[in-house]
Amino acid sequence: MINSLLNVYPFYSFLIECGILASALLSIPYFLYPKLVNLLYNLKKTNRYDSHSIESWPTVDIVFAAFNEEAVIKDKLKSILALDYPRELLKVRIGSDCSTDSTDSLLTEFMKSEDSIDFLRMKKRSGKSSIINQMVNRGDSDIIVGTDANIFFRPDALKELVTPLVLNSKIHLVGGNLVYRGIEHNSSDGVSKNEESYMNWENDLKQKEGELWGCAMGVEGGCYAIRREAFVTIPKGTLMEDFFHTMNVLKSRKKVVHTNQAICTEDVSNNSSMEFNRKIRISQGNWQNLIRFSSMIFSHTFPSGLIFLGHKVLRWLFPIFFILGILINIGLTIQDGDILISIWSFVQLIIISFVILYPTKILPKFLSRQMKSISYFSWMNIALFLGLMRYIRTRETGIWQPTTRNNK
Repeated sequence: MINSLLNVYPFYSFLIECGILASALLSIPYFLYPKLVNLLYNLKKTNRYDSHSIESWPTVDIVFAAFNEEAVIKDKLKSILALDYPRELLKVRIGSDCSTDSTDSLLTEFMKSEDSIDFLRMKKRSGKSSIINQMVNRGDSDIIVGTDANIFFRPDALKELVTPLVLNSKIHLVGGNLVYRGIEHNSSDGVSKNEESYMNWENDLKQKEGELWGCAMGVEGGCYAIRREAFVTIPKGTLMEDFFHTMNVLKSRKKVVHTNQAICTEDVSNNSSMEFNRKIRISQGNWQNLIRFSSMIFSHTFPSGLIFLGHKVLRWLFPIFFILGILINIGLTIQDGDILISIWSFVQLIIISFVILYPTKILPKFLSRQMKSISYFSWMNIALFLGLMRYIRTRETGIWQPTTRNNK
């Protein structure tokens, strides 16, 4: 039936070709591109940077924004003060975004006893990016380390972050390795474990990109180090300032690397609804940065443009391609009635139904276990699509609400 249909309706031939193209594009960011990176990485010997070879360390400003962080702020500062880094070279600059809990009083107490802490309360709610700009401008250190109030440093994390910057003048931005605390005690139906698996896979890919080409595609906003001369004032309303820095450094044809040795930790989220909203917000920021930096695909084609396309852009476009494929199949089913296309369309709808029902706990347990990874991946892409919709209709201010986590 399909052949006869194609002979009579060339438009449907075009639709099938679009469906095949969409399927091919879907395979690139999650299969073909990672496989290519692994292949090239295994063929090429790469060098790791050793912090023990450094005798003189640069000055560092650790900057972050805080809003109602009383549950974590004391442990956050303790983790910074416990860093294995010369104290006289370190300054901690914190901007409170008009916190309404005891965050400001706790910071004030710390500042009285620790000269290295510089605390400023904003006059009005400003958003993370605006606060980071202000806190960076208050210092003159060689290196700026960006972090979040709920991210704790391992004692050697700062040296591991700074080491590539000291040993290679072409590297201007270094991303650290963010891992979850207490994940073995979390009971959020395996969502946090799926999130951890995804982050480990992503970090491995970024480390290899950095070692191969100096183009690690993104750093963690809670754990990164950037040269002061590479820091560009973050535009108002920017949601993903970490990726903004990444693309600006690559645009200047300097290097971005990722190091798994610089370990920072974060509590797992205990609120699936807030975690999903966080992913929507991240997606919104992704689309924001795509509009800003899409021209780099053509102006900086190799390596950063192609890596941006293969690692990020096609991944962000994934839900659009998927929806396009479903609509094409449904359209062909209605017009042609071919039994194979009809069966495939029915299977797609069943899978989508399972994915949507999974978080409601309606599915049987044996089926639920099989759906965890598929559901996580699917809801991640639903968040990507919803982030696009929010980006289209919303003028972003950059003001945020911290995600609730298992803070002890």
